[in-house]
Amino acid sequence: MIDGCALSIRALLDRGPQMLRRLGIGLILALAFAGCGGDSGSTTTGAADTTVATTTAAPATTTEAVPESTTTTEPAPPSTTTTTVDSATPTISDGRPETFLAITDSYVAVEVDTATGEIVHSFGQTGTAEQMAAAEEIAPNVLVGIWRVRDGSMVGLSDCCEPAAGRIFYVEAGGELGSDPYAGPGIAGWTLSPSPVDNQFANLGYSMLVSDPNVSADFGPGQWIDEPDLGFPLGSAAWSRDGSELFWTTNQGDATGLATLDLAAGAPVPVAVLPWVGDTQYIDGIGSQASGNLVGFLHTQGGEFSTIESEGVVFTTSGQLLANFDAEVGSTWGGYDESGRFLIYTDSDGTVRWQGLGETGALGSGFFFASW
Repeated sequence: MIDGCALSIRALLDRGPQMLRRLGIGLILALAFAGCGGDSGSTTTGAADTTVATTTAAPATTTEAVPESTTTTEPAPPSTTTTTVDSATPTISDGRPETFLAITDSYVAVEVDTATGEIVHSFGQTGTAEQMAAAEEIAPNVLVGIWRVRDGSMVGLSDCCEPAAGRIFYVEAGGELGSDPYAGPGIAGWTLSPSPVDNQFANLGYSMLVSDPNVSADFGPGQWIDEPDLGFPLGSAAWSRDGSELFWTTNQGDATGLATLDLAAGAPVPVAVLPWVGDTQYIDGIGSQASGNLVGFLHTQGGEFSTIESEGVVFTTSGQLLANFDAEVGSTWGGYDESGRFLIYTDSDGTVRWQGLGETGALGSGFFFASW
């Protein structure tokens, strides 16, 4: 079983020969694992700088059927303490968000038109072109993830991998990181998961932090994970549909577990060990679909961190496996839109794909990561 620090660089290692050549894999591993003891299709051209690129129209959506999961649990009842925030992200005719967020294969954070594949805004990189070139010689200090809060007012970006805990930056919608993002505030973390009902992010790293980046100057109070009881946190967190609870997977020695945090109770607890995850497998993030069930990608490892098989899995919030569905080998989890109906992810060739309501499609290529 792999450990949590290995997963923090999983997306970098699964990108194949092109990514390995760019990053210098031997040195990446040496530096990244040295920090683990710390405490903490249209074609899109990935620009080497922060210039906004124009792309050609995206290919027509295919109508290949997506396996529907079996629904055996009902979504949790609406919370009496949650204040719902209206979404400011417009949708296209089928209900998908009008734009999606992505990291290009040149590590530029961008917003992309869902219908056309055109890059409509660039948030920039964590450094100048000269700094990026130098970083690639020593460690992959590059953007690897981007997400937005429900009302679209704020974007969170994840930079990996030094320090080993990772670093999260927050930028206002329409804003940019600037020439020296490290001069501004940042916080440790690997992945962000936006709430489906309000403007909170769940930041998963060595600990869980739940906060609204628009409100809290210090990023809010932490919900710290008790590692000995719950296991080491992995992947990303999934919100319940009413925004009252969080779920995430953990490494428990030779097993993968499921943990939960009731935000009202404020105490994370283990839910179950997942016996259907083998000792050479790992789950790459999870999300909550409209039914209330959890969905993620289950990857099977080969040697030297290679992925030899991938599939989608649907399971209950108690850990029971319900269904499997096809996923391209080495796909990177991007998550569901706020409705829980449309999944977005990136395959190992850098193509952004989506599934939902019995259909699939490609949104563009030349990307490293994508989310709604």
